Amino acid sequence: MGLFDRFKKQDCEICGKEVGMFGYKKLEDGEICKDCVKLLSPWFEDRRHSTVAQIKEQIAYRKQNEEELKNFQITRTLGDYEKIYIEEVNGVPTRFFVTQFGEGIEDNPDIISFQDVTSCVLDLDVHDEEMMQKDKEGNRVSYNPPRFQHHYNFIIRMEIRNNPYFDEVYFTVNSGVVTLETIGGIGGGIRGAALSGLMQGAGIHTANQTNSIANSREHRRYNEYQMMCEKIIQTVEDGKRGAVEAPAGPAAQPPVTEAPVQAGPKFCPNCGAPADGGKFCQHCGGKL
Repeated sequence: MGLFDRFKKQDCEICGKEVGMFGYKKLEDGEICKDCVKLLSPWFEDRRHSTVAQIKEQIAYRKQNEEELKNFQITRTLGDYEKIYIEEVNGVPTRFFVTQFGEGIEDNPDIISFQDVTSCVLDLDVHDEEMMQKDKEGNRVSYNPPRFQHHYNFIIRMEIRNNPYFDEVYFTVNSGVVTLETIGGIGGGIRGAALSGLMQGAGIHTANQTNSIANSREHRRYNEYQMMCEKIIQTVEDGKRGAVEAPAGPAAQPPVTEAPVQAGPKFCPNCGAPADGGKFCQHCGGKL
């Protein structure tokens, strides 16, 4: 291909539409227009190394998926920013899809069987930074004792089998970053606050070492999102196990009861300090 051939219009190998040099994407053996790219799975990442034939096969699969979505019965939803929509049969989770666009028909999210999920974990994305202040000369200096901000995103990652177009699904559960602040040097964020709470529960004084700065709203958000992620993971396990154990036949089975999950570190709703599980806060005396 000559230099000026790059500026010539190309025909999309999928729909046949003629497009300019900025209107198409490369395939292994041809070009595809941007409109046809939008038809591919949002989890698909290997377009550049796919042939025209493979892309046509995927678009056929996506059209079939779009038809199946019309009969998808949503019985449960988990998540806040991006949500997982679940279909249950006799109380047993069977299939799901993930989207941030309502109930997902418009963007044609892939329907996935719980039996095809090989792993499901919480990938807690954490960014720590020290908070600074200005001294009398206007220089940025540390607080004494140091203060830190800890920013959290709750990401669910699933490994998928039996799908030729993707083998991983990941999505952000929380809507907006969760930010906690701590004082001292035991450790960052929830991890440091949790350690501080455990030490206090064991009778070890941790004042002036690490304390969570009171912000009950952010503490509640952290706990809510952690519990939400644990419910998603438990639902995946229920779906994998339930599809095997559910008896055959039309008889309805009672809904699967979600196993209790262990909550993350708790905080006093009055002062925001770590709580050790008692009825009253050790710091302010308020009722938990």
